[in-house]
Amino acid sequence: MTTGVFDPVTWEGTDVRRRVGAAVVAAVIVFGAAGCGASGQGVGEAGAASPVAPASPRPEGTGPLAKGIVRVDIDGSAAAAGLPANAPEYAEGISAGGGQASCAVAFKGMGHKSAPLDAHKLDAVVRELGVREWKQSQGRTERKSKDGVVGEARVLLSQRGWNMVAEYRLFGEGGVITLTALDDACMKQNGPSASPSS
Repeated sequence: MTTGVFDPVTWEGTDVRRRVGAAVVAAVIVFGAAGCGASGQGVGEAGAASPVAPASPRPEGTGPLAKGIVRVDIDGSAAAAGLPANAPEYAEGISAGGGQASCAVAFKGMGHKSAPLDAHKLDAVVRELGVREWKQSQGRTERKSKDGVVGEARVLLSQRGWNMVAEYRLFGEGGVITLTALDDACMKQNGPSASPSS
């Protein structure tokens, strides 16, 4: 039974999905104050993409990745997929929040009328993240309107101590794609009680 425009998405419970799902919930709570509003910063008139950054080098071993490497992975993948530049106030505002917000590396690309974003662009950035050794934790989930248009799509990824939520939302005239990577150890250390209130 549908209660709105979009069909419900069902999440089946496994330990991995619960853990990643908890990270998604934490990200939504922590980043809720960052807002979804469009900003002219970081996006050119024609929706020019960020300069292409090379794939970050992988340090030897199996330990967690450094935050700087995750930043390069996200920015490089977004640029290679043709996404608009990161909204600077979004990326800077989140990590400056303290608590669990300090555990995140975030990206928000806003589409606009002349260069809209869609679920295909999300797929492109997920492929680019795969080139950088990010693995999908599960397949893409999506919600479609009654006329078949994808209004939301989400992919969960992980790599060496990090979980990432890659998400597309139909927003305004151009859509928005966000990439939010969370450092597992940092999230545990800072706990939900340490996160800033929204």
